[in-house]
Amino acid sequence: MVTPRQERMRLFPYTRKAIAAVGREGLVFVETLGSAVEYSGQMARFILSGQFDLRHFLQQLAFVGIDTLGISLIMTTFSGMVISLQIAKEMVKQGAGDYVGALVSMALIRELAPIMTAFAVIAMAGSAYAAELSTMKITNQVNALRVLHVDPVRYLVMPRVLAGIAALPLMNVITALAGIMGGLLVSHLLADVGIGQYLDSVKNQTQLKDVVAMLVKSGVFGFIIFSMSTTIGLNASGGSREVGLSTTRAVVWSFVLMAVLDYVLTYMFYGAH
Repeated sequence: MVTPRQERMRLFPYTRKAIAAVGREGLVFVETLGSAVEYSGQMARFILSGQFDLRHFLQQLAFVGIDTLGISLIMTTFSGMVISLQIAKEMVKQGAGDYVGALVSMALIRELAPIMTAFAVIAMAGSAYAAELSTMKITNQVNALRVLHVDPVRYLVMPRVLAGIAALPLMNVITALAGIMGGLLVSHLLADVGIGQYLDSVKNQTQLKDVVAMLVKSGVFGFIIFSMSTTIGLNASGGSREVGLSTTRAVVWSFVLMAVLDYVLTYMFYGAH
């Protein structure tokens, strides 16, 4: 005899499974955020006590800042070219050619350069760190560090997070300039916007607040990306399947948190006034 509860369980089975999966993933997400906050506190104590490995930090800085810069430059340069392609001709027709450079630079500095650079870093460095640390965790290399009295947070997490915080603002300056130059090239060739006219527009409309906002955003994005990626890797458990799952979580969760924080930071700099 089928009980009422069994009868209810037959209704919408795939919907129920999907809701349960979302609930489990949400619980893991909250636990990971808690671990990331805990690791951040430990990193602060290590820094204040002078327990900082400069050589290891520079190695990670080179990986994040140099190895991912190429794809970041490609993404932001073509973003500037696309914006210029869409607006330059029409603005010149409307007699607003003097504002082409201003619009391209504002779009890049305020939003696209930090976002595109962070996307490239997540795809290349964030996923690599999550895979690396999760592999170390499931093969007991992290436990071996503890046996040797080496703190995994100090040795594995801290150099990577600090490298991300330091590298992304520097990368953003370079990628934003590349995007502006890409916009200059397209507007000059396709809409006959003068080079001096374009650069004067960029100079006159770009404010110090825009540059500060870009640097703050990129620093926060660097902290979020590498805090989440390293925490997910360090908290991995199980077999080889966990490596792929950790990599996927690092990419997806970094995107989600970055989108939320992008809105919050944009509102702080521009929306609150």
